[in-house]
Amino acid sequence: MRFTIRHHTHYRYSHPVQLGPQQLRFHPRDDGAQRVSGHQMRINPTPTGCNNHIDIEGNRVTQIWFEQETDQLEIDVTMEVETLRHNAFDFLLVPEAAVLPIDHEHDLTCARAYLERIEPDDAVTAFAAEFSLTVKRDTLSFLDRLNRQLFAEFTQTHRDTGAPQSPAFTLQSRRGACRDLAVLFVDCCRAEGIAARFASGYQKGHLQSERRHLHAWPEVYLPGAGWRGFDPTHGEAVADTHVTIAAAAHARDTMPVTGAFSGEGVSSTLDYKVEIQVS
Repeated sequence: MRFTIRHHTHYRYSHPVQLGPQQLRFHPRDDGAQRVSGHQMRINPTPTGCNNHIDIEGNRVTQIWFEQETDQLEIDVTMEVETLRHNAFDFLLVPEAAVLPIDHEHDLTCARAYLERIEPDDAVTAFAAEFSLTVKRDTLSFLDRLNRQLFAEFTQTHRDTGAPQSPAFTLQSRRGACRDLAVLFVDCCRAEGIAARFASGYQKGHLQSERRHLHAWPEVYLPGAGWRGFDPTHGEAVADTHVTIAAAAHARDTMPVTGAFSGEGVSSTLDYKVEIQVS
């Protein structure tokens, strides 16, 4: 699929502020699952300096900084991306990855951050273990069953702002936004020895929706297959319907804009608009 995406972000401040360094994550990953054919970013006011780089987890980051005070920060991004993976299961697992827990002896140094529990909780541990036992610890069956169960039995909500809920809270309440379901999925996988991470970006979704948003889903590392996405918001494995902007061990490291501002008694508001076209 070919995606054309425009994402407009506008912060307004009640009084002029001094912006600290801002980290922007609006450039899609360019890997075996997707190819970036165009990307333009306009920033107002014009930054004093700009540093484009790759962070420790392979995400494209634009660091900007300012000298003058401003009463707004506007970021307008247009991108063209082709998704390349038509079959979500076009891989052969290595034998040691077929049964849980996956043996990460040979890649433990790299996998360690993706195996560390988010907020260990006995209820989440038991929830994951029950799925694992039900499918006789078969890795792909576990992932499929967990994905479908979160889709079928959890109420999906929407929140424009805020950090993800804890896995335990989402499990107990049986409701959450896409980022909440992603975090619960990740923690369940880690509880069963599957390296997992949080991914953020865009989805094809309903193209006629009046308002589009960023989307979040989990990815798991399967030896022999690499990083593969599952989307409990839809109960499906990810193929070519998602565009990944950032993926990280912690959701906080995928935020599109991170940074601070200084100004006494200042309040801020955020407006955004996402437009997605698919051909």
